[in-house]
Amino acid sequence: MSSRTYPARGVVLRSRALGEKDRVLVLLTEDQGKISASARGARNPKSKLAALAQPFTLARFLIAKGRSLDIVSQAEIENAHTHLSGDLIKTAWASYFCELCDAVPEHLPDPELFELLIVSLSTLDAAFGVDAAELIGRWFEAKYLAHLGYAPILGRCVACEIKLNVASDDTQQSVAFSPALGGTLCSACAFRDSARLTVRVQSLRALRQLERADAPPDAEVFSAQLSLSTQARGDLRDVLQRSLNAHLDVKWKSRAFLDEVLASSG
Repeated sequence: MSSRTYPARGVVLRSRALGEKDRVLVLLTEDQGKISASARGARNPKSKLAALAQPFTLARFLIAKGRSLDIVSQAEIENAHTHLSGDLIKTAWASYFCELCDAVPEHLPDPELFELLIVSLSTLDAAFGVDAAELIGRWFEAKYLAHLGYAPILGRCVACEIKLNVASDDTQQSVAFSPALGGTLCSACAFRDSARLTVRVQSLRALRQLERADAPPDAEVFSAQLSLSTQARGDLRDVLQRSLNAHLDVKWKSRAFLDEVLASSG
């Protein structure tokens, strides 16, 4: 292998047209982090690189270093995740995962984030039903926040650090949660965030379990074990998404699409 080329195992986060025939691929790779590379001729349907330029594709690339932009010289598909593009809900979730991964800086190796993405995409690709897809999505959000160092503080007040008194058998009890401050608040400190959420305790228990899970849990079993009501699932969504908004300065194009798709499916 030439010193001017390097191998990269990566997922296509997105692509854009370059000239009349080429595409620029934005990849999240295992060893190089997020990189951009030109796939020459990929806009031609007959090109060998056309299929590799599709979002969500996991492939092994051989990339040549260029002056301003690296170039894909060879590539082999490892997993095309073919069931994602044929299902609107799966497409929406996968696009959201990729947009979150696209928010990280370029050339910053992050094998853990890469593993989180490929596990999420492969599990989503094989999933059945809206609930299963949603739980994979919430698992990804929870793990992503924790990976970036923004895991919410739960069970004690993020402001004064006292332990919150929560009845173990009370599934309807609610507590204050501050996305901006990064955790739960006691009643005495709730005033510190006028934009705080009021969330059900079982939603926060679900969040804690998702953070600790090595893989997305079974949706039906997970909901039954934690007595997750529709309202509690809504609380879990709000906690995760408002926390992401508080910590990442990103205009979520894919989330608007996801919300629209989920609303129409419900």
